[in-house]
Amino acid sequence: MDRKKQKQKRKAKRKKPNWSRRRPGRPKKKKWMPPRTGRSEYDKFRANEVMDVANEIRMFVEQERIHEKQSGGPGRPPAKKRDILKCLLLLEFLNCKIQKSPSMLLIFKDILKIDKIPAPRTLYKYRAMSNMTRILERLLDKSAHELWMKETIAATDATGNPHSNGKNWRKDRDDFKKHRGYDKAHYIVGTRSLVIPYKRVTRGTWSDLPEFEPLIQNSVPGSNITQIVADSGYVDISNYELAVECGVTPYIKPKDNAVFRPHPANAYERMVHYATKFPKRWKDVYRFRVKAECAIHSKKATFGDIIRGKDRPSRRNQELMRDIVHNFRMTLMDRYGG
Repeated sequence: MDRKKQKQKRKAKRKKPNWSRRRPGRPKKKKWMPPRTGRSEYDKFRANEVMDVANEIRMFVEQERIHEKQSGGPGRPPAKKRDILKCLLLLEFLNCKIQKSPSMLLIFKDILKIDKIPAPRTLYKYRAMSNMTRILERLLDKSAHELWMKETIAATDATGNPHSNGKNWRKDRDDFKKHRGYDKAHYIVGTRSLVIPYKRVTRGTWSDLPEFEPLIQNSVPGSNITQIVADSGYVDISNYELAVECGVTPYIKPKDNAVFRPHPANAYERMVHYATKFPKRWKDVYRFRVKAECAIHSKKATFGDIIRGKDRPSRRNQELMRDIVHNFRMTLMDRYGG
């Protein structure tokens, strides 16, 4: 026993070789990195992004049916809504404030084919108009149509947009007293391309539950969507039944206290039965809910999260403009990727 202990002490005193140190005269071994597939296409998209998005804005706005007010009456001649829309969409894409817009719009005047650069107060006035919301909603639907028809799984989620600096929805999400300083945006997103075909903007104190119905009814009919994914904030028997009526399988995460019934009687109980009995199959589809958060992060990282409009129609229109430009970016990225 004494000899064994002595051997153990000798082994402990020996210095272990440091294999991490590079031996002199030997080249440094390169760290393995995964292949970057599609990087060249992405670089091409980033190089031509500004010009391509400006051309997309001009093409979509010129194709849209917009009623223009005729000039000839007393007073100042009215501004063209098409030119106003082009300017507002481009400014949202460039994340440029309206106060600094004249110098920026002068650069893109020929590309957008604008007759006259509007004054900042004119842009503020038209952005706050409630009748511009209908035009923007139609543009949002058309901008997402190309990629939305390729989607089979959709995801819903909501996020808060602050009205001023110094606020963060991630920190204030659990503090309901601070929700008054936010606007809440409710999205339905395609999980493959992150395109947004429809959205709703409400007060920051509004619940997610009642917004599931308008999101489904205004986006799913006429598409190829077969499954929809949502978190537990949308749990309600009527939401499950509505999704089934629209021909979609609802993968809405049940609550922790959901009761498992061996003989389900409605769509909600069937989904609880399926999620409890086959958790791996259920998670294979529910994992795509993260794509909704990816779309929100992509939009906020590109355009920011602060909405600076004074009244609610102005903030709602500004949010819709950002979604339209986001759809343009996703469409162009898909085209470059083939």
